[in-house]
Parts: sequence; structure tokens; C-alpha cells
Amino acid sequence: MSRYRNVIKIGGGVLLLGLASGLSVAPDDTVGAAAKVGESLGGIDRSDQPAAGVFMPATIERAGPEAERTVRVAIVTERELLVDTDAFAELVFDTANDERGWGGDGSVSFDLVIEEADLTIRLATPGTVDELCAPLPTNGYTSCRIDDEIILNVDRWSSATPDFLDAGGTVEDYRTYLVNHETGHYLGYGHETSCRADGRAPVMMQQTLDLGGCEPNGWPRIP
Repeated sequence: MSRYRNVIKIGGGVLLLGLASGLSVAPDDTVGAAAKVGESLGGIDRSDQPAAGVFMPATIERAGPEAERTVRVAIVTERELLVDTDAFAELVFDTANDERGWGGDGSVSFDLVIEEADLTIRLATPGTVDELCAPLPTNGYTSCRIDDEIILNVDRWSSATPDFLDAGGTVEDYRTYLVNHETGHYLGYGHETSCRADGRAPVMMQQTLDLGGCEPNGWPRIP
């Protein structure tokens, strides 16, 4: 039995439901699967990296609000996790299109699609994250964005980090941060190191590793 069977929750409700009830879809062999085109850090061509994990795609499509730019996003989860992929996709979609998110100024919107995605977001086990993120050193702990893929570490998704929680954040806050931080990288934003004037961390701070005395924050646009 997967050790992740009972670890993922949304608010007070369970997201991890065993194999999604009534869900019958083929493993992901097309939507962003091992789409390792081009080079990443260290000059290693991602096409040379090993394929890892078998992924299940979300089966729902939703349109985001009107914006200057639309990013088509596919959501997939590693089959070992036994996740309700559609529930996970809905949460990511709502986070990405929140008015406090990157598109809060009307500059970008995110559509949830099944095919022809611009960006694929994966929820994966730590070992699979390490393989898909290579040569980036995720070390079984962090998540990453490489090219047109975001790979989220299920351990961080399920429990955040001690530093983040000790600083007053919640697991739900961390999930918001994780989606928006990695999406920020996809949109071209780099890391930040200084607290905002109000004491909160900018979303592009590496809050997984060190909050630098800032308060946890998962939103790029906040009052």
C-alpha cells in the first residue's frame, strides 16, 4: 500500500481518496510526459534523463478569467500517490487564478486543459521529483520548475516544512506558496531574499529553506 494514502488533505476534507472514485483514465503517456526538450542547468540535455513514474492526468477542463495572456495548464499526479487528481487540479486552478495571484492585475490567466498544454504541473514522490528535476539538486526535499514543467514534491505538499509552520504558516498556506512560487519561475521571476515592508516574505523567497525572519506568505499580490 502506498505510504502516501492518507497524507494529503484540503482544509478539513480528504483529497487522497485511494484511486479516485469512478475515475478510469489511462496513464499519462502524452501530456507533458517526459517532455524534456532543451537544456537545463549544467548543460545536460533533459532528453538524456530517465523517465520516472507513471502519471494520471486530470480529466476536467476549466477556463480562467480573461487576461492579456492565457497559459494552458495540464495537471497530472503520480499513480503511486493514489490521489484524486481532479480534486488536486481544481485546487491548483483556483490558486493560480486567485485575484491575489500572478494574474490579479489582468496580465495572465490559467486554463485547465487535458491536451496541448503550455505548462504541465506534476505532483510526485520525492524520488521521482529528483529524477525529473535533475540536474537541479532537489535532494528528496524540494520541488522545481524546469522548462515547461513544474514538479511538486508530495512530502512538502502534505506536510510543508518545520520552519514554515514554526513561523506561523499552515500547510494550506504552504501549498499556496508552492504553486505560486514555482509558477513565478515559469513566468520568468527569480528568487528574492528580503522581507516585504510589511514583514511578509515575497512569494519568490525560498520559503521552503529559510524565511529569513519574514512571515510566511504564498501570494504574489497582497494588500
